[in-house]
Amino acid sequence: MRVLSSKLYIILFLVAIFLTASTGAAFPAPAEAAGVPLTANEQQMAKLINQARSEAGLSPLVVDSTLSGLARIKAQDMASNGYLSHKSPTYGSLNDMLKAAGVSCYSAAENLAKAPSVSTAFNALLGSRTHRASMLNDNFDRVGVGVISKGYSKIVVQIFIDSKAGSPEPKPQPKPQPQPQPQPKPQPQPQPEPQPEPPSGINADEQTMLNLVNQERAKAGLKALQMDSNLVKLARMKARDMIDKGYFSHNSPTYGSPFEMMKTFGIKYSYAGENLAGAPSVSSAHTNLMNSPGHRANILNRNYSKVGIGVVSGGPYGKMFVQMFTG
Repeated sequence: MRVLSSKLYIILFLVAIFLTASTGAAFPAPAEAAGVPLTANEQQMAKLINQARSEAGLSPLVVDSTLSGLARIKAQDMASNGYLSHKSPTYGSLNDMLKAAGVSCYSAAENLAKAPSVSTAFNALLGSRTHRASMLNDNFDRVGVGVISKGYSKIVVQIFIDSKAGSPEPKPQPKPQPQPQPQPKPQPQPQPEPQPEPPSGINADEQTMLNLVNQERAKAGLKALQMDSNLVKLARMKARDMIDKGYFSHNSPTYGSPFEMMKTFGIKYSYAGENLAGAPSVSSAHTNLMNSPGHRANILNRNYSKVGIGVVSGGPYGKMFVQMFTG
Protein backbone atom coordinates (compact mmCIF):
# COMPACT_ATOMS: atom_id res chain seq x y z
CA MET A 1 0.00 0.00 0.00
CA ARG A 2 1.55 3.33 -1.10
CA VAL A 3 1.60 5.97 1.61
CA LEU A 4 1.39 9.68 0.88
CA SER A 5 1.67 11.94 3.91
CA SER A 6 1.38 15.67 4.35
CA LYS A 7 1.72 17.65 7.54
CA LEU A 8 0.40 21.09 8.31
CA TYR A 9 1.51 22.84 11.48
CA ILE A 10 -0.57 25.86 12.39
CA ILE A 11 -1.81 27.00 15.78
CA LEU A 12 -3.93 23.87 16.04
CA PHE A 13 -1.22 21.39 14.98
CA LEU A 14 -3.12 19.69 12.16
CA VAL A 15 -1.78 16.59 10.46
CA ALA A 16 -3.17 14.61 7.54
CA ILE A 17 -2.14 11.35 5.90
CA PHE A 18 -3.52 9.51 2.89
CA LEU A 19 -3.18 5.83 2.10
CA THR A 20 -4.13 4.15 -1.12
CA ALA A 21 -3.77 0.66 -2.52
CA SER A 22 -0.69 0.30 -4.71
CA THR A 23 -2.49 -2.03 -7.10
CA GLY A 24 -5.96 -2.10 -8.55
CA ALA A 25 -6.89 -5.17 -6.56
CA ALA A 26 -10.19 -4.98 -4.74
CA PHE A 27 -10.44 -5.49 -0.99
CA PRO A 28 -13.58 -6.70 0.82
CA ALA A 29 -15.47 -4.21 2.92
CA PRO A 30 -15.00 -4.58 6.70
CA ALA A 31 -17.72 -6.35 8.62
CA GLU A 32 -19.83 -4.12 10.82
CA ALA A 33 -18.65 -4.45 14.39
CA ALA A 34 -20.75 -4.24 17.53
CA GLY A 35 -21.75 -0.63 18.18
CA VAL A 36 -19.21 1.51 20.01
CA PRO A 37 -21.09 4.46 21.54
CA LEU A 38 -19.63 7.82 20.55
CA THR A 39 -19.00 10.50 23.15
CA ALA A 40 -20.78 13.85 22.77
CA ASN A 41 -17.60 15.38 21.31
CA GLU A 42 -17.28 12.56 18.79
CA GLN A 43 -20.93 12.83 17.80
CA GLN A 44 -20.46 16.56 17.27
CA MET A 45 -17.42 16.01 15.02
CA ALA A 46 -19.16 13.30 12.97
CA LYS A 47 -22.18 15.57 12.52
CA LEU A 48 -19.99 18.48 11.36
CA ILE A 49 -18.21 16.26 8.85
CA ASN A 50 -21.46 15.07 7.30
CA GLN A 51 -22.91 18.58 7.28
CA ALA A 52 -19.90 19.74 5.25
CA ARG A 53 -20.33 16.81 2.87
CA SER A 54 -24.03 17.56 2.47
CA GLU A 55 -23.26 21.20 1.63
CA ALA A 56 -20.80 19.94 -1.00
CA GLY A 57 -23.45 17.65 -2.50
CA LEU A 58 -21.79 14.46 -1.22
CA SER A 59 -23.27 11.41 0.46
CA PRO A 60 -22.91 11.25 4.24
CA LEU A 61 -20.27 8.95 5.70
CA VAL A 62 -21.29 5.95 7.77
CA VAL A 63 -19.79 6.28 11.26
CA ASP A 64 -18.00 2.95 11.62
CA SER A 65 -17.67 1.53 15.14
CA THR A 66 -14.39 -0.26 14.47
CA LEU A 67 -12.81 2.84 12.94
CA SER A 68 -14.08 4.97 15.83
CA GLY A 69 -12.50 2.54 18.29
CA LEU A 70 -9.18 2.83 16.44
CA ALA A 71 -9.44 6.63 16.28
CA ARG A 72 -10.08 6.83 20.02
CA ILE A 73 -7.19 4.48 20.78
CA LYS A 74 -4.86 6.62 18.62
CA ALA A 75 -6.06 9.86 20.27
CA GLN A 76 -5.54 8.38 23.74
CA ASP A 77 -2.08 7.13 22.76
CA MET A 78 -1.10 10.64 21.60
CA ALA A 79 -2.48 12.16 24.81
CA SER A 80 -0.70 9.62 27.02
CA ASN A 81 2.65 9.68 25.21
CA GLY A 82 2.77 13.39 24.33
CA TYR A 83 3.09 13.32 20.55
CA LEU A 84 1.07 14.38 17.48
CA SER A 85 2.05 12.25 14.52
CA HIS A 86 0.77 9.63 12.10
CA LYS A 87 3.48 7.27 13.33
CA SER A 88 2.55 5.99 16.78
CA PRO A 89 5.38 4.62 18.96
CA THR A 90 2.83 2.10 20.26
CA TYR A 91 0.76 1.10 17.22
CA GLY A 92 2.78 2.19 14.17
CA SER A 93 1.23 3.81 11.10
CA LEU A 94 -2.43 4.06 10.12
CA ASN A 95 -1.81 1.18 7.74
CA ASP A 96 -0.40 -0.89 10.63
CA MET A 97 -3.40 -0.09 12.83
CA LEU A 98 -5.95 -0.97 10.14
CA LYS A 99 -4.14 -4.21 9.37
CA ALA A 100 -3.87 -5.19 13.04
CA ALA A 101 -7.59 -4.56 13.53
CA GLY A 102 -8.50 -6.58 10.43
CA VAL A 103 -9.92 -3.58 8.53
CA SER A 104 -9.69 -4.08 4.77
CA CYS A 105 -10.19 -1.17 2.40
CA TYR A 106 -9.18 0.19 -0.99
CA SER A 107 -7.95 3.54 0.33
CA ALA A 108 -7.77 5.37 3.65
CA ALA A 109 -6.86 8.72 5.15
CA GLU A 110 -6.25 10.15 8.60
CA ASN A 111 -6.65 13.72 9.94
CA LEU A 112 -5.22 14.76 13.29
CA ALA A 113 -5.82 17.97 15.22
CA LYS A 114 -5.25 19.46 18.66
CA ALA A 115 -7.46 22.42 19.54
CA PRO A 116 -9.41 23.98 22.43
CA SER A 117 -12.76 22.68 21.14
CA VAL A 118 -14.31 20.32 18.60
CA SER A 119 -15.70 23.16 16.50
CA THR A 120 -12.33 24.96 16.43
CA ALA A 121 -10.58 21.76 15.34
CA PHE A 122 -13.19 21.12 12.64
CA ASN A 123 -13.04 24.65 11.23
CA ALA A 124 -9.26 24.51 11.07
CA LEU A 125 -9.33 21.12 9.33
CA LEU A 126 -11.93 22.35 6.87
CA GLY A 127 -9.84 25.45 6.21
CA SER A 128 -6.82 23.34 5.27
CA ARG A 129 -6.83 22.17 1.66
CA THR A 130 -5.30 18.76 2.44
CA HIS A 131 -7.53 17.99 5.40
CA ARG A 132 -10.62 19.31 3.64
CA ALA A 133 -9.85 17.00 0.71
CA SER A 134 -10.00 13.99 3.02
CA MET A 135 -13.31 15.02 4.59
CA LEU A 136 -14.87 15.79 1.19
CA ASN A 137 -13.40 12.85 -0.71
CA ASP A 138 -16.22 11.32 -2.76
CA ASN A 139 -14.54 7.90 -2.67
CA PHE A 140 -14.77 7.55 1.10
CA ASP A 141 -17.90 5.97 2.54
CA ARG A 142 -16.97 5.35 6.21
CA VAL A 143 -15.43 7.40 8.99
CA GLY A 144 -14.21 6.82 12.53
CA VAL A 145 -13.91 9.69 15.00
CA GLY A 146 -11.97 9.78 18.26
CA VAL A 147 -11.81 12.79 20.59
CA ILE A 148 -9.83 12.74 23.84
CA SER A 149 -9.61 15.67 26.26
CA LYS A 150 -6.24 16.57 27.74
CA GLY A 151 -6.01 19.68 29.85
CA TYR A 152 -7.62 22.53 27.94
CA SER A 153 -7.24 20.79 24.58
CA LYS A 154 -9.15 18.25 22.51
CA ILE A 155 -7.07 15.72 20.59
CA VAL A 156 -9.02 14.74 17.47
CA VAL A 157 -8.47 11.78 15.14
CA GLN A 158 -10.53 11.24 11.97
CA ILE A 159 -10.06 7.99 10.01
CA PHE A 160 -11.66 7.69 6.57
CA ILE A 161 -11.85 4.59 4.36
CA ASP A 162 -13.21 3.55 0.99
CA SER A 163 -14.65 0.12 1.68
CA LYS A 164 -16.46 -0.30 -1.62
CA ALA A 165 -14.16 0.79 -4.47
CA GLY A 166 -13.45 -1.77 -7.07
CA SER A 167 -15.35 -4.61 -5.41
CA PRO A 168 -16.18 -6.93 -8.32
CA GLU A 169 -19.46 -8.74 -8.64
CA PRO A 170 -18.89 -12.47 -8.27
CA LYS A 171 -19.15 -14.35 -11.54
CA PRO A 172 -21.68 -17.18 -11.70
CA GLN A 173 -20.04 -20.57 -11.37
CA PRO A 174 -21.32 -23.83 -12.85
CA LYS A 175 -23.19 -25.87 -10.31
CA PRO A 176 -21.06 -28.87 -9.33
CA GLN A 177 -22.52 -32.29 -9.97
CA PRO A 178 -22.71 -34.57 -6.98
CA GLN A 179 -20.14 -37.34 -7.06
CA PRO A 180 -20.39 -40.63 -5.21
CA GLN A 181 -18.23 -40.52 -2.13
CA PRO A 182 -16.57 -43.52 -0.55
CA GLN A 183 -17.86 -44.31 2.90
CA PRO A 184 -15.15 -43.67 5.50
CA LYS A 185 -14.21 -46.53 7.72
CA PRO A 186 -14.76 -45.86 11.41
CA GLN A 187 -11.54 -44.88 13.12
CA PRO A 188 -10.81 -45.00 16.85
CA GLN A 189 -10.97 -41.50 18.33
CA PRO A 190 -7.83 -40.38 20.17
CA GLN A 191 -8.40 -39.52 23.78
CA PRO A 192 -7.40 -35.93 24.67
CA GLU A 193 -4.47 -35.65 27.03
CA PRO A 194 -5.16 -33.73 30.22
CA GLN A 195 -3.76 -30.19 30.17
CA PRO A 196 -2.33 -28.54 33.27
CA GLU A 197 -4.39 -25.73 34.75
CA PRO A 198 -2.72 -22.31 34.82
CA PRO A 199 -1.48 -21.55 38.33
CA SER A 200 -3.36 -19.31 40.79
CA GLY A 201 -6.54 -19.12 38.72
CA ILE A 202 -5.02 -16.90 36.01
CA ASN A 203 -5.31 -17.74 32.33
CA ALA A 204 -2.41 -18.68 30.05
CA ASP A 205 -2.12 -15.19 28.50
CA GLU A 206 -1.94 -13.57 31.94
CA GLN A 207 0.72 -16.03 33.09
CA THR A 208 2.76 -15.44 29.92
CA MET A 209 2.62 -11.68 30.39
CA LEU A 210 3.66 -12.03 34.05
CA ASN A 211 6.65 -14.10 32.95
CA LEU A 212 7.64 -11.47 30.37
CA VAL A 213 7.30 -8.64 32.90
CA ASN A 214 9.47 -10.43 35.45
CA GLN A 215 12.05 -11.34 32.81
CA GLU A 216 12.42 -7.62 32.07
CA ARG A 217 12.75 -6.84 35.77
CA ALA A 218 15.37 -9.56 36.21
CA LYS A 219 17.42 -8.07 33.37
CA ALA A 220 17.27 -4.72 35.17
CA GLY A 221 18.34 -6.29 38.48
CA LEU A 222 14.91 -5.81 40.06
CA LYS A 223 12.85 -8.17 42.21
CA ALA A 224 10.06 -10.14 40.54
CA LEU A 225 6.51 -8.89 40.97
CA GLN A 226 4.03 -11.11 42.76
CA MET A 227 0.69 -11.68 41.04
CA ASP A 228 -2.07 -10.37 43.31
CA SER A 229 -5.46 -12.07 42.84
CA ASN A 230 -7.43 -8.97 43.86
CA LEU A 231 -5.56 -6.81 41.36
CA VAL A 232 -6.14 -9.49 38.71
CA LYS A 233 -9.89 -9.21 39.27
CA LEU A 234 -9.75 -5.43 38.91
CA ALA A 235 -7.57 -5.62 35.79
CA ARG A 236 -10.01 -8.03 34.15
CA MET A 237 -12.96 -5.83 35.11
CA LYS A 238 -11.24 -2.79 33.57
CA ALA A 239 -10.37 -4.68 30.36
CA ARG A 240 -13.93 -5.96 30.00
CA ASP A 241 -15.33 -2.48 30.71
CA MET A 242 -13.20 -0.96 27.93
CA ILE A 243 -14.38 -3.60 25.46
CA ASP A 244 -18.05 -3.36 26.44
CA LYS A 245 -18.19 0.45 26.47
CA GLY A 246 -15.86 1.05 23.52
CA TYR A 247 -13.19 3.25 25.11
CA PHE A 248 -9.45 3.08 25.72
CA SER A 249 -8.48 5.25 28.67
CA HIS A 250 -7.16 5.20 32.23
CA ASN A 251 -10.35 6.99 33.26
CA SER A 252 -13.28 4.57 33.19
CA PRO A 253 -16.86 5.86 32.87
CA THR A 254 -17.80 3.01 35.22
CA TYR A 255 -14.99 2.88 37.79
CA GLY A 256 -13.22 6.25 37.46
CA SER A 257 -9.41 6.40 37.58
CA PRO A 258 -7.38 3.27 38.46
CA PHE A 259 -6.69 4.82 41.87
CA GLU A 260 -10.39 5.40 42.50
CA MET A 261 -11.08 1.84 41.38
CA MET A 262 -8.47 0.44 43.77
CA LYS A 263 -9.88 2.51 46.65
CA THR A 264 -13.44 1.35 45.91
CA PHE A 265 -12.40 -2.29 46.06
CA GLY A 266 -10.25 -1.95 49.16
CA ILE A 267 -6.78 -2.15 47.61
CA LYS A 268 -4.17 -0.58 49.92
CA TYR A 269 -0.96 0.85 48.45
CA SER A 270 1.76 3.46 48.80
CA TYR A 271 2.55 3.47 45.08
CA ALA A 272 0.32 2.48 42.17
CA GLY A 273 0.28 2.55 38.38
CA GLU A 274 -1.60 1.18 35.37
CA ASN A 275 -0.61 0.11 31.85
CA LEU A 276 -3.13 -0.46 29.04
CA ALA A 277 -2.61 -2.11 25.66
CA GLY A 278 -4.68 -3.45 22.78
CA ALA A 279 -3.02 -6.09 20.61
CA PRO A 280 -3.68 -9.46 18.98
CA SER A 281 -1.14 -11.33 21.16
CA VAL A 282 0.70 -11.16 24.47
CA SER A 283 4.09 -10.80 22.79
CA SER A 284 3.04 -7.84 20.63
CA ALA A 285 1.36 -6.11 23.59
CA HIS A 286 4.45 -6.60 25.76
CA THR A 287 6.78 -5.32 23.02
CA ASN A 288 4.64 -2.21 22.52
CA LEU A 289 4.60 -1.51 26.25
CA MET A 290 8.36 -1.92 26.59
CA ASN A 291 8.93 0.39 23.60
CA SER A 292 6.94 3.16 25.31
CA PRO A 293 8.98 5.06 27.94
CA GLY A 294 6.02 5.67 30.26
CA HIS A 295 4.80 2.06 30.21
CA ARG A 296 8.34 0.68 30.48
CA ALA A 297 8.88 2.85 33.56
CA ASN A 298 5.89 1.21 35.27
CA ILE A 299 7.11 -2.30 34.46
CA LEU A 300 10.60 -1.50 35.80
CA ASN A 301 9.54 0.60 38.79
CA ARG A 302 11.45 -0.63 41.86
CA ASN A 303 8.71 0.70 44.17
CA TYR A 304 6.22 -1.88 42.93
CA SER A 305 6.00 -5.34 44.48
CA LYS A 306 2.62 -6.59 43.23
CA VAL A 307 0.85 -6.70 39.89
CA GLY A 308 -2.54 -7.71 38.58
CA ILE A 309 -2.76 -8.62 34.90
CA GLY A 310 -6.05 -8.93 33.07
CA VAL A 311 -6.25 -10.18 29.49
CA VAL A 312 -9.72 -10.28 27.90
CA SER A 313 -10.51 -11.23 24.31
CA GLY A 314 -12.45 -8.66 22.28
CA GLY A 315 -12.20 -5.08 21.08
CA PRO A 316 -10.75 -3.74 17.84
CA TYR A 317 -7.33 -5.33 18.43
CA GLY A 318 -8.47 -8.80 19.39
CA LYS A 319 -7.39 -8.66 23.04
CA MET A 320 -7.34 -5.99 25.74
CA PHE A 321 -4.51 -5.94 28.29
CA VAL A 322 -4.52 -4.22 31.68
CA GLN A 323 -1.60 -4.22 34.12
CA MET A 324 -2.17 -2.78 37.62
CA PHE A 325 0.88 -2.25 39.84
CA THR A 326 1.08 -1.51 43.57
CA GLY A 327 3.80 -1.14 46.15
